[in-house]
Amino acid sequence: YITINNNLNKATLVSTSTTNCAHQTQSMSTALSLLTSTDRVIHFSKQQLEAWTQQYSPWLYINGNNVGCTFCKYAKRLFGVQKGVQVAEEWASGGVTAKDVRAMRKKIYKHRDSLTHKASTDIQQQKEKEVLPTLTETLNAKVLLETVHSFRTAYFVAKEKLAFSKMNCLVELQEMNGVKTGSCHKSDHSCINIITHIANKMRKKIISTIKSAGSWICLTVDESTAFGRSETENIFLDLIELEEGTTADAIYKALKKSLLEADLDDAYLKSHLICITTDGASVMTGRESGLITRLKKDYPLLESIHCLAHRLELSVSDALKSVTGCNHFEIFISKLYTLYHQSPKNARQLSEAASQVNICLLKIGKIFTIRWVASSFVTLQAVWRDFPALVAQMKKGAEDGSRSDVERKKFSGLQNRLTCTGFVNDLATIKDVLRELQSLSLKLQNRSTSLMDATREIKMTIEVLKAFKITPGKSMEKAEEALKVGEFKRVPLRSSKENVNRLQFLQAIIDSLSSRMPDTKLTKIITPLDPLSWPKSRESLILFGEKEIHDLAKMLEVPSREAVEDFRNWKLNNDQNGKVLKKLLTASKTYLASSSECERGFSVLNATATDARNRLQVRSLSAVLFIDINGPPLKMFDAYPYIQSWLREKHCLSTASKTGRRDKSIFFSKQLLFSQFNEFILNI
Repeated sequence: YITINNNLNKATLVSTSTTNCAHQTQSMSTALSLLTSTDRVIHFSKQQLEAWTQQYSPWLYINGNNVGCTFCKYAKRLFGVQKGVQVAEEWASGGVTAKDVRAMRKKIYKHRDSLTHKASTDIQQQKEKEVLPTLTETLNAKVLLETVHSFRTAYFVAKEKLAFSKMNCLVELQEMNGVKTGSCHKSDHSCINIITHIANKMRKKIISTIKSAGSWICLTVDESTAFGRSETENIFLDLIELEEGTTADAIYKALKKSLLEADLDDAYLKSHLICITTDGASVMTGRESGLITRLKKDYPLLESIHCLAHRLELSVSDALKSVTGCNHFEIFISKLYTLYHQSPKNARQLSEAASQVNICLLKIGKIFTIRWVASSFVTLQAVWRDFPALVAQMKKGAEDGSRSDVERKKFSGLQNRLTCTGFVNDLATIKDVLRELQSLSLKLQNRSTSLMDATREIKMTIEVLKAFKITPGKSMEKAEEALKVGEFKRVPLRSSKENVNRLQFLQAIIDSLSSRMPDTKLTKIITPLDPLSWPKSRESLILFGEKEIHDLAKMLEVPSREAVEDFRNWKLNNDQNGKVLKKLLTASKTYLASSSECERGFSVLNATATDARNRLQVRSLSAVLFIDINGPPLKMFDAYPYIQSWLREKHCLSTASKTGRRDKSIFFSKQLLFSQFNEFILNI
């Protein structure tokens, strides 16, 4: 449109100048105004200057009352002293003037046909074709290699979560080993800039691949206050700072801005964003003004999922509160944790006791107080396995004369509680249940677990817990055998009553899982896509799930009739090649069951943003996290594409001369590359 419009303007100007030829004297008197008698330079009218720039677009530009050439301005820094080719300073700086219109036109015509201008035009055309960065690779392989070394070093800093200030030390070490790294990219600022550039280009490449494939998208959103002074939001490809607080509106604005900067525009997201998984916080799921409510207004295909791993934790918490005796068990385990966590002496004595009974000591942690239930199981497994060593160390502590009476009584009380048959029974009951819940939790946290997979695993876990009410688990079987002989792992036991009712505890866990786990409309309509849910008889299979598939196709705005036909062909003829069916299967795997990916991101965040780096900017931290999480191993990292884009953005090579003036370290090696490129252009 712009090109056509410019041609029309040019045609109009030519037509006007031809038609008004008889009034040339009058037009010139309007266009010109004489200065003093000693100054022969005249002022051209605004209309005349604009007419020239349109006629000789795009290379002619206005500089006050003068004109210049943009092509020659750019090419001047490339040209050396060549025979017959030298850019005039007045054309490069925009200082060309004349005493009248005729003289100005003559200068413009002469410059247009000059060898210098033609060479400058060739350079401009080659620049637009992005030949210059390609020539950089072919003409300066040795120079580029030093920049490659710098890029690999910066990439290593990001992958290994090192401080940016280590860049200079690593470069010096390589130089001592005979590796040339140039003189320009040694500082922490250079390291930050290189890492940020690589992360941005990687992010754009990933987004471009997603969009070109037309892939469905699911967002996972979670919060953390682990970094800096402000709260941050980890949104899949980015880490952004919530400058306006943690309200739903602030998170919504930050999320939209982050997606837009990642080239995920609203037009694409409206037809491809189908799911968002959160931790279930009220700011996320608020019915009136929560984040999900706001996003659903923008993206009609969007469905929300409350992270099932978080739901599992809430289910366990609900069950523990409803069963009497669980709190006493939790308090006792917490005392064990405090005893050995806060005293190096006690921890050393426990290790000595473990070596005497030939067991590998496991670390005792907290129970039911950390986020994932798998951690609680590890603690109970440690108590179960370390049982003989714990009893031996407590007995030694109770008889240790160097300890105070309070300490000896504390050890004696813990020993009595530990060697009760009731404690062993409670430990076995809770351990069996937590083993199953740990397995379920790890499966829900797996990044490849879809909503269909999660629903199936939850149902299977509930069935296993129901079976425990009839048939005891492995730990409970061992405990019952120990109770019969009156000793556990060769440690004599005192008879006592258990605090935790096994059947009541199992039923509480089952009820809590059933009430909190998903039974939503989304879960029901994607269940038929799981072959394990199909009925066994062919008669029941004929119309099975077709209503749900029809609803799913409508929800995703794909042909519903074709979807039903493809699904029917799959279940009856084992033909899974239907185009619409493939879309539905892909979508069903896109509905993520948990936001654990964000938790893994926060783990990397905590390992990166240490106390020594608490002043790290969010932009820099986001780039480091992106490379650390998504970047390939160092051996597979190809630096050349990123150097090419780095040069396009007018950054310098590592071999560029260090100088205080910015224009002397342009994005190529001026002394070597420009002269070679100049010779290449003139020989075309």
